Amino acid sequence: MIPRRYALIIADRRSGVVHRFTLSVRPAVALVAAILSLPIGWTVHSHWTTQTQIEGLQLQNARLEIENSSYRTTATQLSSDIASLKSAMENLAVRSNIDPRLRRSVDGLPETLRAAAIGTRHAGDGSAGRTFTLLDDLLGTLNNRLAVVRAGVARREALAQATPNTWPADGWVSASYGYRQDPFTGEREFHPAVDIRTYQGQPVYAAATGRVASADASGNYGNLIKIDHGFGLNTRYGHLSRFAVVAGDTVQGGDIIGFAGATGRATGYHVHYEVWANGRTINPLRLLPDSRPAVAN
Repeated sequence: MIPRRYALIIADRRSGVVHRFTLSVRPAVALVAAILSLPIGWTVHSHWTTQTQIEGLQLQNARLEIENSSYRTTATQLSSDIASLKSAMENLAVRSNIDPRLRRSVDGLPETLRAAAIGTRHAGDGSAGRTFTLLDDLLGTLNNRLAVVRAGVARREALAQATPNTWPADGWVSASYGYRQDPFTGEREFHPAVDIRTYQGQPVYAAATGRVASADASGNYGNLIKIDHGFGLNTRYGHLSRFAVVAGDTVQGGDIIGFAGATGRATGYHVHYEVWANGRTINPLRLLPDSRPAVAN
């Protein structure tokens, strides 16, 4: 049977003083278990929080896709309806312009007869012309609103294409966004990117549609590519072994832009991947479809 208490005796040879400590097993075990559970609990909480954010972004993405599809369908149907209405109006306008001699003859008929035949008290009172003018004004308003909707949908689609939501390399995350211990100095520093560990020469992909702002050596970043995606969005890809694009090139999400390496201040082969929004870095994991880039494309 395991004893409930242990005695720890420490004796000083010089002075002969003896110190005796009694240790209870259960409280000690509980304390050790509590200390060990802290990092486990923090890891579980962080994973749950990240997974919740990712699921929320995926749901928002799906909702936007549905809304865009609905807007496109509605806009197309409205365009068709407007075209049909304009065609009908033009046809009616032509038919309403009857020969003046026939109009005088019709106007000469008894009013009750004309009212029974054409459903109005005054066959020649110009109501058709006023109706056409009213409908034409209405169509102009609808066309203007339709143009606004089209522009909005086009911008939403452009923003979706410019959003960095493609993994830039095949591999695994070796360093996350946020504060960490510097691998060279050991000091606490802010890491404004995610590092994706991969193999030398592995392709590096553009995370979204954009224009290559620069592709050259950049100090600690080594060979660095910067891509401007518009809307205030930019991405950076560091420590590359070589480039596959030059400044000014236009790329689509998933296009190969370079190859992984360990240039600059790097401890191994990996891609240093940053996302900037309106001049500030954000966590790239907020925009990526899952938390581990097992396969980028």
